[in-house]
Amino acid sequence: MKPDMYFITKDFPYGHVEDAFIGPEYPYLCDKYHVFVIAAETDKSTKYEQKGIEACVISSVQNTGDKLLSLMHFLCEKDCYIEIASIIRGREKILQRIYRALMFGTAAETFYRRLKKKVGMNRDTNALFYFYWFDYKCFGLTMHKHKFPNIKIIARTHGYDLYDYRELYGKQFFKPQMDRGLERLIFAAQYAKDYYLSRYGKQDGRKYPLYRLGVASQDMLVENRKDGYQEEFLLLSCSNVISIKRVGLIIDALSYITEQNIRWIHIGDGEQMDILKEEAFWKLDDKKNIQYEFTGYMRNDSVIDFYKEHYVSCFITTTSTEGGSPVSVQEALSFGIPAIATTVGELPQMVKDNGILVEENPDVNEVKSAIEHMAEIYGTEEYFHMCEQSLKIYEDMFNAHNNYKALADELGQLYAAG
Repeated sequence: MKPDMYFITKDFPYGHVEDAFIGPEYPYLCDKYHVFVIAAETDKSTKYEQKGIEACVISSVQNTGDKLLSLMHFLCEKDCYIEIASIIRGREKILQRIYRALMFGTAAETFYRRLKKKVGMNRDTNALFYFYWFDYKCFGLTMHKHKFPNIKIIARTHGYDLYDYRELYGKQFFKPQMDRGLERLIFAAQYAKDYYLSRYGKQDGRKYPLYRLGVASQDMLVENRKDGYQEEFLLLSCSNVISIKRVGLIIDALSYITEQNIRWIHIGDGEQMDILKEEAFWKLDDKKNIQYEFTGYMRNDSVIDFYKEHYVSCFITTTSTEGGSPVSVQEALSFGIPAIATTVGELPQMVKDNGILVEENPDVNEVKSAIEHMAEIYGTEEYFHMCEQSLKIYEDMFNAHNNYKALADELGQLYAAG
């Protein structure tokens, strides 16, 4: 009989936010465990049809009574005062950070009580709890782990749940306390792992493994790219339309290109979509050499279908920050597509001889020049060498079968070790 795993997510399998990340990993976890998924930041009304997944929702919404009760319980915990002391020693934004820490702890306490009730946890509970995010949900259980001697807790960490600059007041909360309750803290990028180890004075070891995310193999060869070559230069970007992704920078760069004919498609949606469409209308509509299209949001499987149905010439991301190895770039690499990317996160490991790296904060001319160069070499031996390198980087670093099987094997050994 397989051991039990409770897999705590935000919206998987009910929403689309995590589908591209967790969807490929989930089947490998099921090879080793009986997996029950608990989504904490979603609504069942958004559920996608995902057959064979046992799941439920534990709401993270707190009413006033929930907050007061959880706050009173949290104020009795030693971890609360350890964090407050740390904030005071830091001497920065003391009141704001203490307030934020108390809200974090209150949410953690609420989630813990709901999780305990849903699972029916007691001292005899023997299971692995896998938190896909290193946030308040994870803290809720690590804070009370001493009550359940037979459970094991692991977590992944990605971006907002890792980097200080991604937090509201420039500080992550309760990380040392959470770390003490973990069997493993899993990183998706070397850049992220190095940041954590140096930030918290930890020594590398088995507790902090690196298991990158991955996407399915398309069994692509550079010969496929050559045989399918089409003259149209199709530039693709794929991201949420939010400020940190700087999609508008692509529009600005295209507006200055006069010589090459380029078709640009953006996949994704977000809070800035209306602004982006207006910018594109004013800056690109009158250009005879530029065509553009916004597809809106696509599910991960639809994105893969798009690649299969279109010959994408180059992928581009102008993101200002990246906590790890973006799946959107991994997907492009799996099809042997060269890329243009900013020098942030692990993008420099993803774009080497297979494209062009621009500065972390590039100006319009730098992005424009990168697009122009890729369009100039399109269809040449130099271009197809980049295609070959994209495939090699994908196989070496982002093959889903290799990455997720290795992770599942590690977790299986963890449980077997007792």
